[in-house]
Amino acid sequence: MHRISDTRVGGTSKRNLRMFQKLCGQDSFKNVIIVTTMWGRVTSEEGQQREQELKLSDDLLKALIDGGATMARHDGTQESALNVIRDLLHRNDTVAQIVRELVIEKKGLLDTEAGMELQREVRSVLQKHQENLRTLEDEIREAERQSDKRAEEEAAADRRKALEDIAKLRRELEKLENTSGTGIRCVGGFYVLSDWLE
Repeated sequence: MHRISDTRVGGTSKRNLRMFQKLCGQDSFKNVIIVTTMWGRVTSEEGQQREQELKLSDDLLKALIDGGATMARHDGTQESALNVIRDLLHRNDTVAQIVRELVIEKKGLLDTEAGMELQREVRSVLQKHQENLRTLEDEIREAERQSDKRAEEEAAADRRKALEDIAKLRRELEKLENTSGTGIRCVGGFYVLSDWLE
């Protein structure tokens, strides 16, 4: 689902899209329908232009479209929603990449495409926090040098928050590294990690 009224696609949405692609795998792209919404909030020309940008941009939907995904417009009516559902019901079954890797190939979670992407993302964010921490430490030293207590206290508070964020990210990485792919179970037709059920 994507709001056609959004003038830009943010970093979080792009990361989610990359993860979605890694979870599904190219074989499953043909079963993907990208549904655009909020058509009433843009002119027809604006909507068509944004739709083309989404389709043609390498860091947005191009890979999905090239792999067989289709786009559909939802205009807010029940009929348009039912059309999307009918289309989905006529698609062929495929095995999602994450299921194939975990269940069939018996890979550990971190060895899957999605696991490797998640590790890259967490490490990238961790690196940014560490760079921010170094900047804050420079600010603290400069505030001390200038005897600016207020600036020193603000930078120190920001430093504590940065340290908390870094510790949290390190725990997340450690948690990922301790997750094996062996605890996969089928529940109601869905494959889930056993740890997530507890």
